[in-house]
Amino acid sequence: MGSLSFSEIVVIVLVILIVFGPRRLPDLARRAGELMAKLRDISSGLTESLGTDYEATIAPIKSVKQDFDGIKSDLTKAVTSLGTEASPTTPESKGPAEAKDDDDGEVGPDDVAESDDDPVGPS
Repeated sequence: MGSLSFSEIVVIVLVILIVFGPRRLPDLARRAGELMAKLRDISSGLTESLGTDYEATIAPIKSVKQDFDGIKSDLTKAVTSLGTEASPTTPESKGPAEAKDDDDGEVGPDDVAESDDDPVGPS
């Protein structure tokens, strides 16, 4: 459905003028204006009502989201603090990739290469 062109509007006005006559046209225009004002008021009231209902519905959801964001922040801080407390400072706490590179002359479980096809290890 498209908009009305100027020529279509002129035709509609002429038909209305012919059907209702020039004497009733001002009264008809006044009633149409009143109807448009009532429709506008109803529309704004409905929009306001729906907005209020929406806010009342969404408020608990926002509260739960804030709670989860707080929990996420607390967990992130806890994991970060655990990560800094467990930082590798001794050779015993090194991961497998770092332990293979230590050439301390001792053979330990960290010095064994990981391989799926040789369960015994290097000879």
